[in-house]
Amino acid sequence: MERRLRGVLDAAAARGYPIKVVLLANDGDTGGDPGPLEDTQTYVGTVTDQLESVRPLQAPVLIVTPHGYGLGGQQPRGGKLTPITPALAAALERGLPLAKQADGTALARTAMVAVRRLAAAGGHPLPKRIPPARDNLNGILASQGGQTLGGLWLIAALAFGTLLVGALLVAVHRRVMSRDAAHSG
Repeated sequence: MERRLRGVLDAAAARGYPIKVVLLANDGDTGGDPGPLEDTQTYVGTVTDQLESVRPLQAPVLIVTPHGYGLGGQQPRGGKLTPITPALAAALERGLPLAKQADGTALARTAMVAVRRLAAAGGHPLPKRIPPARDNLNGILASQGGQTLGGLWLIAALAFGTLLVGALLVAVHRRVMSRDAAHSG
């Protein structure tokens, strides 16, 4: 199902409608916070603000939950980007089906229907048949375009932190061992 959803997202991007999709099945997907599931439209505002702080959004952001949708970001239409206001989001979401179950497969199916309708509403209709994306061991994150400089710094910082903690543990162990040897000798 992931490959089918990625295929729809790739087709939408190729037709000039790059859309970002988040699937939230339950509060386990939100770190235990029920808020994003209870008020998805408000939560999409938080997500789009965070994305905008990194770089300007050139696409809509769609959050799909078993209870409804959140839609924010920018809606490409006629070669222009239009901010998605709550009123526009409500108009675009009207009539979209809800997931039949709170699981990834049902949410992905619902997201594919929503992406097709939103792309058509933005003037970028998708073909009737879209092949699944090619299998990729990196999963859905493969479309992120590889490592960024920030990502490499994070990996380096984690590696350095791990080495530092390891060195501290060895030093503490040696100190305890030498103290025990001095007391028993």
